[in-house]
Amino acid sequence: MRTRTLALTALAAAGLVLGAAGQAGASTGGVLTVGSAGGTNANVGDTLTGAINSDFIFTTSSGTIDCSTGSFTAGVTANPAVGSGNATESITGLHADPANCSTTIGGTIGVVSVEINGPANGTVVDGSSPTLKVTNLDEQVTLASFLGDVTCDYGTTGSVTEIDGALSNVSKSISFATQNVNLISGSGLCPSSGTFSGGVGPVLDSSQSNQAVYVN
Repeated sequence: MRTRTLALTALAAAGLVLGAAGQAGASTGGVLTVGSAGGTNANVGDTLTGAINSDFIFTTSSGTIDCSTGSFTAGVTANPAVGSGNATESITGLHADPANCSTTIGGTIGVVSVEINGPANGTVVDGSSPTLKVTNLDEQVTLASFLGDVTCDYGTTGSVTEIDGALSNVSKSISFATQNVNLISGSGLCPSSGTFSGGVGPVLDSSQSNQAVYVN
């Protein structure tokens, strides 16, 4: 995506992600591995997936949007050896299930959809505090109002250049805590900014038998 997307996003997500369609690699030593820390490398092209495991909550001065279920999808675009650079990913899915979302934003009566609006970029920074840095995020949220549906796009734009998620090898998850997001586009009913919190996990490599993803 360009610099955009709603918090949420995320959402997730997770200090591990990316992948390559194809055979499971036998090499080790990459920033991202599957099965265990120091295990088999995640391949470029692998698909990484995870479910919302902690409510996606978007908080604004006009109210909140809270979603309890949904999913995260990303593809691995680079996975160098530890010490040789950062792993990267293309985040193609940051979805929340409208049936399990609620809104208290003024003038709105329900959530119609929460979807990523074009791929975001993820960079996995390893080390003592592994982090997923998400840029070019545009999360599109459509809300129902008495006057019809209202679409608001939130993400990384203006003063907000990235949102950061903490990666855990214990829970194999990505956790976002109070990350700022700005309005990219939308009507006057859309708050101009807010904060996003939530979590995704466990993150699994669906291209390698749904094994858990680890950061090294």
